[in-house]
Amino acid sequence: MSSYRLPNFNVRENGFAFPNSFPAGSPVVEMPTPFGRWTFGDAGAGLCGGMVFAAMDYYLHGIEELPTAPGPALVRYFCKRLLDSWNLPFGAAKYYDWQRRRKGLMRKTVRNEWPRIRARLDAGFPAPLGVIHAEGYGWKDLSRNHQVLCYGYDFNGSNEDVTLAIYDPNYPGDETAGLTFKVSDPSSEQSAVHSCVGSTVRGIFLSAYTRPRDPPPVPDQINGGV
Repeated sequence: MSSYRLPNFNVRENGFAFPNSFPAGSPVVEMPTPFGRWTFGDAGAGLCGGMVFAAMDYYLHGIEELPTAPGPALVRYFCKRLLDSWNLPFGAAKYYDWQRRRKGLMRKTVRNEWPRIRARLDAGFPAPLGVIHAEGYGWKDLSRNHQVLCYGYDFNGSNEDVTLAIYDPNYPGDETAGLTFKVSDPSSEQSAVHSCVGSTVRGIFLSAYTRPRDPPPVPDQINGGV
């Protein structure tokens, strides 16, 4: 068994203490136009990518105290980082490309993505992951997919299982959350197992992340909702 965990990363301290649950009807993007207010997206569908990228921002900027409540300013930050997590247009296209494929996602996960994920972790950086649950061509089904933050792994050489240790915004504070899959037979149509959900994961890939130059807002700025 070989294991690795990022130094000084703890789900309870470096992940947000509240769940990925926001009021339905709250737009992800909102701006005035000469023809009225233009909105896009619905925060009620989840801001997992924004929460994952924000957690990375706080960790990489060395900010140890995270906000304790999702005030309006923090939600706006999540929305901004959610858009960044889609890495438009290429990132969103990858989600759709993987979703529409009927077969081969775990083969791509094992052969292409797992080595990239492991290399990023071994270099001392968290790994934001796209997690594919949906199958088919429906654009609306994209919201069924997910994003999590990987901070370590366990590799069991005897059965060739890999378990990725993750911060999942849907399960705040869960230090046992993980994604498990086999690397012994990448040609098989296996599913990865999410410890909190079950064998519903069709594929996993490393998302593109760019660290923002400015640090994220500190708790004093956003716990009060300014």
